[in-house]
Formats: sequence, C-alpha cells, structure tokens
Amino acid sequence: MPLHESDSIILKTYPLAEADRIVVFFSRDHGKLRGVANGVGKPGSRFGASLEPLAHSRVTFFQKENQELVRIRSTELIDSPMRLLEDYDRAMAASQVADMVDRFLPDRDAQDAVFRLFRLTRRSLIQGLPLELVRGYFQTWMLRLAGVLPDMFECSACRRRLAPGDARVLMPGLTRVACRQCGRGEGTPVPPAAVDALRWMMTHTLDARDGPALPAAPDAGGVRHVLQLNKLWMDRFLER
Repeated sequence: MPLHESDSIILKTYPLAEADRIVVFFSRDHGKLRGVANGVGKPGSRFGASLEPLAHSRVTFFQKENQELVRIRSTELIDSPMRLLEDYDRAMAASQVADMVDRFLPDRDAQDAVFRLFRLTRRSLIQGLPLELVRGYFQTWMLRLAGVLPDMFECSACRRRLAPGDARVLMPGLTRVACRQCGRGEGTPVPPAAVDALRWMMTHTLDARDGPALPAAPDAGGVRHVLQLNKLWMDRFLER
C-alpha cells in the first residue's frame, strides 16, 4: 500500500471511537478525502493540533483496497488554526468557507485553484482583512470556479459587452445577465455598486502585505450587495 503525502486543510472531524476520529480534509493533490486517525483524542497524541478543523497540515495517508476511508498515518502542522479561533467572527467566517468547500466539491477531485483560493482566504482572515470583503471574494471565486457565476459583463441576449457603468439585469433563473434593453420588464436590476465590487474581485487578489487596508478596495455597500447575490447563486447550486 503506497503512502501519499499532501498539503491539506482540515475541514471537519467526527468521533469514531473513544479516541479515534474521522477526518474530512481537502488535499491539494488528491481533493477532498475522508480518513481515520487513530488515537487523536488521547492525551499527548502525536497528531497534536494538526487535525483540528481549519488547520493547514501536511497529511501522510494510505488506503486499503476496497475501503472508502483512507488511513492517516502521520501529520505535520504547517499553520495552526489557533489565530483564527481567537476572533469569533473570523472563526465563523472560516468555518463557513470550509463548509462551502465541503458541500461544493465531490470527493477525490483534485482542484488546485480551489485549494489556493482556500489557503489565500484563510490567510486573509488571519491577517485581518475586511471580513465581508474576504467572504465575498471567496464566494465569488468559488462560484466562478464551479461554473455557477454568470458573465456579468456581457449581455446574454445581444452579446454586447457591458462596461462597469452600464445598466444590467439578472434574468429569471439566475443564470443569465442582460443589458437594460434586452431585459426590459423581465430581470432584476443589478446595483452598480455590486458590479463595481464584482469587477474588483475578478481583477484583484487579497493581499495583506501592506496592512489590512487594501488599496482601491470596493465600497462596503457594494460588497454587501455581492454577498446577497452570492447567496442566491449558492442556494441554487445546492438545490441541484
């Protein structure tokens, strides 16, 4: 049975026996996996905090033939989740990010872009970037990578490219955007501030090297509009 090693972020754990756990982890090389870790709950466990939810760890595991769960042999903690857990709101936001990854991704489907997005979001929460902006950024890119986010900058009817200041509407079904002329009387207008915030998220990255104040960050009201739109798209995806 070959051993596999991969950078991973722990999504959640379940009790299995008195001291054992089932661990759901998102690995960079193998996608989302579920594995058994023996002895996690024992005092002085060799795993330490490396299998705590939201820990960034290097996980070594193997899989027995005809068994769905992998066996976790050892771990190396890369970045502890403790700094996230010091702030309730940021801990809750990180938990929501982990839950979205768990619910959106199938098992054993390696997606490097999603792993890098998750790692960036986790780091941005730790570094103190604006909470709603980080949540909106992660959700928007997750929806885009999942193929759920419609093109907000092209009319789905006449195929005209829409500039940031152009009026547009979200059509019924939430899968298409139209210009004001093509969507007259049918769609729901998209607030200009939401368009500006989405454009910023599509063209910038979260970067806290210069401190928690991002240059040219979008308006907070626009970010809140994006969060409202994202909830509609997420609900639609999860209803499939």
